[in-house]
Amino acid sequence: MIRNTQRALISITTFCLIVLAAISAGSKEYPFLPIDVSKVSNYETDRVVFQRIEHFSTIEQDHSMESLLIIKDRKMFLMKDGHDTPFDAKARKFQAEMRNIYGENEQELVWTNKINGKPDFIQIMDRRSPVMMNANEEFVSTNFGSFYKSIRDKFIIEHVEKFRQILRNRRDADMHIDRKRIPRPYSATESADYTDRYYTAAKAKASDGTMYICEDADGDGVTETFIANGRDGFNWGYKSGPDLIIILKNTDKDIETLIGKLVNEAMYGSVEDEKTMIQAFPKERDIADLIKWLTPKDPNDK
Repeated sequence: MIRNTQRALISITTFCLIVLAAISAGSKEYPFLPIDVSKVSNYETDRVVFQRIEHFSTIEQDHSMESLLIIKDRKMFLMKDGHDTPFDAKARKFQAEMRNIYGENEQELVWTNKINGKPDFIQIMDRRSPVMMNANEEFVSTNFGSFYKSIRDKFIIEHVEKFRQILRNRRDADMHIDRKRIPRPYSATESADYTDRYYTAAKAKASDGTMYICEDADGDGVTETFIANGRDGFNWGYKSGPDLIIILKNTDKDIETLIGKLVNEAMYGSVEDEKTMIQAFPKERDIADLIKWLTPKDPNDK
């Protein structure tokens, strides 16, 4: 009985690993660095930057973190949710290695603070001079929580609408859609009930040069990755990543309502696109007349 249970557990574990491997086979890696205000290249120009990271790529980076950076009048305001200091994470990593703990569980032990919807860190700089820093969740969320969420959502919405504007004018836009079937799990290879899934990503370039990427990596029809990159030279370190928005592997329902349909809209069009297409669709009589015109009969043949 015990052996049968062990075999079942091994089979389930193997199946899960194969599924995860198949999904990750389609998923892209998007390098990034957490925002560091001390390394920001330019505080002269007002701007907003947002990061939300939820993925497991390397033990060296936090896999549950949000950052919102606002630069206004040469002052920098950095707020975070799920903040872990690199120093504490390094110490916990050393402890995990001493206990011979590796794999995903190791990351959970190293990066212990998770995104929970309550910002827990704020840092304010006046040019390069520190003004304030606080890592108390109660203080930060009480004083800045509603501001943080409101600005975050407004910022994402503006870029989502800009991306949709590109979709509405896709005929004249620099746009590309990448779609490929996600390999079937080995156990489902011969299954007639298994439905194929597709990795899908849409890339588009706005008229001002801003590059957009949205991605449905696991083929469930929900966009979980959304990236906006201005490419204007602003950064906070070498290869710091997208300089406007990077949302990776999102699981938050509030953000899903903002970005969740983007890949489907890029592939199939939005509800507004459908209405426009229906209204502009040729009338049956016009096409019938066209057919007659395209098929002339010999007037002498009775």
